[in-house]
Amino acid sequence: MARIFALNAECGERETHARDLARHFDGWSARVFTHGSGWWCGVQPEGLGRNGPNSGAEATAMTAVARRLYWLLRTAPPVYRYALAGFETGGFRTYDELMAETGLTRLAGLVVSEDIWAATGKRAEFSDFAPGYRWIPYHGETYTPPR
Repeated sequence: MARIFALNAECGERETHARDLARHFDGWSARVFTHGSGWWCGVQPEGLGRNGPNSGAEATAMTAVARRLYWLLRTAPPVYRYALAGFETGGFRTYDELMAETGLTRLAGLVVSEDIWAATGKRAEFSDFAPGYRWIPYHGETYTPPR
């Protein structure tokens, strides 16, 4: 089964917000979709492996692409509620699931609005990301050789 590497952002109940975010990623393969009751913008870089990093070099390339996506997200219009880059992040949590999640701090790279950060306890593990947003810093992808 293919594992898709992407940045996915949940934009709430307004399709126009997801479309505005997709336009911000001009030049990248971005799509708008629904999951649960929310609209999402998914940005799927081309040319990356479909089964996780198969070498250290591939992990380094994926990390560089994710860092670029996060950099672009920092300058995006503030129309999303939360976002995450990595494998299988498309619809990784509905809004209600995210709000009920007790292990948010284990999701390295998770970006949340200040409202979500406040409603989930203002955890110290989150740091500034962009105006109106906080995040668990992204650590990058790693390659684990088969045993």
